[in-house]
Amino acid sequence: MKNRRIISLIPNLLTTLAMVLGLLSIFNIIKLFPLVDGEFLGIETFFLTEKSIWWSCIFLYLAAFIDFIDGKIARLLNKDSEFGAQYDSLSDLVCFGVAPSLIIYIVYLSSFNNLGIMCVIFYSVCVALRLSRFNTLSGEEKDRTFIGLPSPMAAGLLISLVLIDYKFSLFTHSLISSFFLVFIPIIGLLMVSNILFAKKTFLNKMKKFNALIISSIILIAILTHIEIGSFILFYSYLFFSIGKHFHVKYKASQKVTL
Repeated sequence: MKNRRIISLIPNLLTTLAMVLGLLSIFNIIKLFPLVDGEFLGIETFFLTEKSIWWSCIFLYLAAFIDFIDGKIARLLNKDSEFGAQYDSLSDLVCFGVAPSLIIYIVYLSSFNNLGIMCVIFYSVCVALRLSRFNTLSGEEKDRTFIGLPSPMAAGLLISLVLIDYKFSLFTHSLISSFFLVFIPIIGLLMVSNILFAKKTFLNKMKKFNALIISSIILIAILTHIEIGSFILFYSYLFFSIGKHFHVKYKASQKVTL
């Protein structure tokens, strides 16, 4: 009986772990000064150190991986519940809404002052709207496809760019900052759009053993060079899903005209 109770807690414990990783990502990027004579001295940012940025991003990647498996584990254990779904959404808001917004604001958009704040707030609000809409869908709609860009993928698109920038420094800081000023609202709009994003990949159509081999190769490639591997993974998903969506729309319009 006790074992069953412990097993029933596993999905929610995983969700808690994901939220903790999201919070660690936030606290890793800022350092709070202590109170002196009852006054708060301020916040010291140390984003210019590559190690600090790298770990903040990796924490979010780990949170995304846990978010990917916790629902599957809940269904496998037959322990999925309405409470778990709502708790998972709250965790996602922290990990894929607040944390990426804060990282990008501190690293890139703080120089834009209120405009930078408006952009990251808009992104976070879109994450909340995306999660709320997902929770209101029926079980059949949730299983079939994603309506709008999933929030973990949205965060991955942003964070992978941060990792690429700090690893290779291909462009000037001012240019990347200006790019994020435009790109973040676009990602936010993709989340609340009606574009259908793939929930199942080509791996679902393969035999389990073949899918395991391909997944292992992809995982090894990502872990070997996580900056490049994650960038390719997230942007391949983005362009594949958008391309597929408009291809389906085009074929449907051709049938109507015929």
